Amino acid sequence: MLRPPVLGRSLRRSSGFSILVKQMWGALRSRPQRLERWCSQGPCAQRNRNDALHPLCKGPVSAPGGTRQSPINIRWRDSVYDPQLKPLRVSYAAASCLHVWNTGYFFQVEFDDSAEGSGISGGPLENHYRLKQCHFHWGAANERGSEHTVDDRVYPAEAPGAFYGDPKILTTEIVFLKRRDICIIPEWESVEKSGRTNVRSWFCSYAGALHLVHWNSVKYRSYKEALTGENGVAVIGVFLKLGAHHEALHKLVEVLPEIKHKRRCTKMNDLERKRGARAVMGPFQPARLLPACRDYWTYAGSLTTPPLSESVTWVIQKQPIEVARSQLAAFRSLLFSALGEEERSMVDNYRPLQPLMNRKVRSSFRAVEEGI
Repeated sequence: MLRPPVLGRSLRRSSGFSILVKQMWGALRSRPQRLERWCSQGPCAQRNRNDALHPLCKGPVSAPGGTRQSPINIRWRDSVYDPQLKPLRVSYAAASCLHVWNTGYFFQVEFDDSAEGSGISGGPLENHYRLKQCHFHWGAANERGSEHTVDDRVYPAEAPGAFYGDPKILTTEIVFLKRRDICIIPEWESVEKSGRTNVRSWFCSYAGALHLVHWNSVKYRSYKEALTGENGVAVIGVFLKLGAHHEALHKLVEVLPEIKHKRRCTKMNDLERKRGARAVMGPFQPARLLPACRDYWTYAGSLTTPPLSESVTWVIQKQPIEVARSQLAAFRSLLFSALGEEERSMVDNYRPLQPLMNRKVRSSFRAVEEGI
C-alpha cells in the first residue's frame, strides 16, 4: 500500500505535480462546495437551506427562543474529544419489526416498543432508550440528501470525474490543500485511454441519511410523552454514501413499490389497504444498517420534523454506509402525494441546517489532522 507523501520540496519538484495540482484546484474551485438545498413541497419550494422553514410547516419551525434546533453542520476541528464517552451499546431484536409505511415525507419502519428488548444505552446516554422507528432522508440527486453535514461535506466519494495528464502521477496518493484542510486521496483508479485519465474518486455531498429513533423508557411512560420531554429521545444518524449495493437495505427496497403513495390517515380505508399504504415486514435487523466503525459525534438537538421538540440527544456516526444508485432510485420512486392527488416525487425531504448557537459537539474519537 502506498504511503501518503508529505507536501514537501521533493514532491513539489515533480514535473507533473504542479500541473496536476493546478488541474485539481481549478476543478475544485469551479465546483460548488455544497449544493443549495430546496424542497419540492410548497412552503419552502423557493427557499434555500439557510431558511428556518420546514416543508411540513406553513410558518417558522423554530419555537420562539429555541436554542438547540437540528440538523447542524458539524465542524470536525471544532468538535471536542471527550474521553468519558463510552461505546454505544446497541441491541436490536429483528422480530420487533412491525411494518413500513409512507408518511408523506419519507418511508418509516415501525418497531414494537412495548418491551425493553430492543434499544440502545451507553455512549452519551444515562438511560436505556427503546427503538421506536427508523426512516431515511434523500435528495433529488446523488450529490445531496443528508440533513446533518460534516465540514459542509466535501470529502472523497464515489462520483465521476476526469483529468488529463500523466497516469503514472495519478496512481500516487496525493496530498493537496482543500479549503482550510489537508485532504488525502487514498485511492485513485486511472485508466490510460487516448491520453485521458479517468478518476473515480471525487468530491460530493452525502447522498442521504438514516435516522434510528429511540425514546427514554426509564424516564417516560410512552414515546409520545418522551417526544417533548427533557432527554426524551435519542437518534442515531448514519450518512449514506453512493457506492456498493447494501445487502441489508435490499429487504426494505423490495417493499417500497407497495407503499408508493402517502398514507392518508391513521386508519386506512379499504382502497388504501389494497393499494399499499402500509407493508407488513417480517423479521428485520436494523443493526445491519450501522457502519462497522462506531466512532460518533454527539450533541443536544431537536427533532427535524414537527413538532421539532428540543428533546433529542443526537449520535452521528462518523463512518457512512454505502448504498447503490439503484437503491437511491427506489427511494425516489415514492410519492409525497396520496391516492387521488397530483403526483409529487418524494425527493429533497430534509430540513435546512440550523445554527449551532454555542452548543458543544463532542466526539468519541480524536480528530487526526495531517500536517502541512
